[in-house]
Amino acid sequence: MIKERTKQRRATILIGICGGIAAYKTVEVVSRLRQQGHDVHVAMSEAATQFVTPLTFAAVSGNRVLTQSFPDAEKESGDDLYPHLYPATRADIFVLMPATADMIGRLSQGLGNEIVSMCALSLPPTCRRFFCPSMNVEMWEQQSVQDGVRIMEERGWVRVGPDSGTLACGMEGAGRMAEPAVVLELIGTALARAQSLADRNVLILSGPTREHLDPVRYLGNASSGRMGKALAEEAADRGAAVTFITGPVHPDFLPRRAGVRIVPVTSAEEMLDAAKKPFKEADIAIFAAAVADYRPTTRAAEKKEKKSGDISLKLTPTPDIAATLSVTKKKKQRTIGFALQSGEGLKEARAKLKKKHLDAILLNHPDAMDAEGGTYTFIKADHTESPWGALGKRACATLLLDEATNLLGAGTSKK
Repeated sequence: MIKERTKQRRATILIGICGGIAAYKTVEVVSRLRQQGHDVHVAMSEAATQFVTPLTFAAVSGNRVLTQSFPDAEKESGDDLYPHLYPATRADIFVLMPATADMIGRLSQGLGNEIVSMCALSLPPTCRRFFCPSMNVEMWEQQSVQDGVRIMEERGWVRVGPDSGTLACGMEGAGRMAEPAVVLELIGTALARAQSLADRNVLILSGPTREHLDPVRYLGNASSGRMGKALAEEAADRGAAVTFITGPVHPDFLPRRAGVRIVPVTSAEEMLDAAKKPFKEADIAIFAAAVADYRPTTRAAEKKEKKSGDISLKLTPTPDIAATLSVTKKKKQRTIGFALQSGEGLKEARAKLKKKHLDAILLNHPDAMDAEGGTYTFIKADHTESPWGALGKRACATLLLDEATNLLGAGTSKK
């Protein structure tokens, strides 16, 4: 969590309410957010209206409540014609509460057949998404529900709860919706993050490098670029200007945000050359690329033909990009590297942190390669170590950018 908060701006917040008894708790959340000065809107599923009336939320939010996917017949123009798009497409924060098993199933599959799910599908990429599960313990423990939760988290949704205790049905176990105070605290933190890197320059190196033997063959690895994409989008969402230098990756793993300048490269040498100038201007540099350790000593101009028998290949070390750049960093610059290690790897990660003159390093393991998540430990130069455990890469990016913000001086703008 970032240690300090910037002054919160007025945000557009959309609350999606599903059909569960915990819907009554959302009244306090909506009321408090409005009192804080935010523009708060509510979308309710048909089932939700059986628990709390739309009139209640209209009164505490000060805005009309969305209860249907299509406008009333007398509506002829403006946002009212498209209730599933407005205010969803302008939302800074979306909170699904209570998030029922039914709605988790719909959103994990990309389905939208009523107002709440259609709003969720219309959110902009920069919108922070939270969901607060609430259901019977037997429902919560169903594998299909857990699969849906995992998919949503992998796509960047932040789960809040559920808590354990006595449920409305009389059973004991997990399934109670998180308390309003917890939800409000997380929303406040998300809004602080939105400006935590304003006026900052962030350099991110991502993806694999390819070290060509000839025009066809190369040395490389299985890095997909997912981690770098998550970092770039998270940094941009916090207001940073991002230079994103990437090796060859699928277009799906390139960041899609305004404020991100993408620089494609192929080899380690090209990545180092491309990074030298933006590194001088960077407040934070994150070395997330899986750079090949060696390259062929010579590169053939034409494709080498296959021959019978063994061949020998002479290799030369590629430049250590993180070490080369970090040794030149200025006093106020911060550098963070990645250490991919098999086994426990802590000793090796600590050694790399020191050798490369980094401020911090994130230890991960081969299971993170070309995957949606991994297991991470964050290690700082002051020897502080934080085991983050298994995380999706967007969640990991959020924590890493929190740490980077703290290393700079949390919540402060560049002067």
